[in-house]
Amino acid sequence: MFKRWSFFALALVLLVAMAACGGKTDNTSTGGGTSDNAASTDQAQQEPTITQLTVGFVPSQEAENLEAKAEPLAKLLSDQLGVPVKVFVSTNYNGLIEAMGSGKTDIGFLNPAGYVTAKEKGYADVLLKALRHGSDSYRAQFVVLNDSPIQSIDDIKGKKVAFVDPQSTSGYIYPSVVLKEHGIDPETDVQATMAGGHDKAILALLRGDVDVAVSFDDARTIVEKTDPDVMNKTRILAYTENIPNDTVSVRADMPEAWKQKIKDAFLAIAEDPEGKQIIKDIYSHDGYAEAQDSDFDVVRKANEMMNK
Repeated sequence: MFKRWSFFALALVLLVAMAACGGKTDNTSTGGGTSDNAASTDQAQQEPTITQLTVGFVPSQEAENLEAKAEPLAKLLSDQLGVPVKVFVSTNYNGLIEAMGSGKTDIGFLNPAGYVTAKEKGYADVLLKALRHGSDSYRAQFVVLNDSPIQSIDDIKGKKVAFVDPQSTSGYIYPSVVLKEHGIDPETDVQATMAGGHDKAILALLRGDVDVAVSFDDARTIVEKTDPDVMNKTRILAYTENIPNDTVSVRADMPEAWKQKIKDAFLAIAEDPEGKQIIKDIYSHDGYAEAQDSDFDVVRKANEMMNK
């Protein structure tokens, strides 16, 4: 009887010990799982779920035309990213910068000067820069009527000049640097107007409202659709130095994983025949290249010259 109870007692002790050992392994495993879940939860809290995106544009042409051309791009982005994508067309460069700062816009086609301003404010990070004709840079141009007596930059002093926007790299900043280099103050030595678009600057010249128009090279091709003779009516007076192309930027607090997704989406769209035509119709982009903030140091130097 005593031996039988001793046997049962020993068996019970062994079972308890085995259960205890098995429980420790399970608890360790479960504990690890809880830790992983907690880490995933923390990451999810740090990187909120994106359920919708807004992509912002600034008109280089009529705003209504731009919005109509931008909608197909939003659809392609939505297909690539798996979330709805809306279009926002700002009335000017500063409006798009502030929209990114407030979170109203997630992705912005910021011009170089606009990107530099947005970066300084902590509103945006650059992902890509546009390619045109295989190049990641472009120039601004001074345009006059073909029969204009203006033959050099020096002749612009005292004349009426159509700029685009104070935040426009090619439509104001770089041309203003050229004027300053020739001793002409763009604020006091010319009669300046802000046309609100590169095509509008050229149109103001064609109407005779101004003596000189500045724009990107060559914005006359936009106007050519409505005025096929624009090339014969006008001539290029001078060009600026090279300017980095426009950017695809995102708001600064965009989760890193989504920055990569958006970058990959644009690169994929630019390789697709349909997508390539869409981005060409919007801003004459042929494709995109990786970009980094230091690419725009030349724009910062131009800004410094403007403020001297």
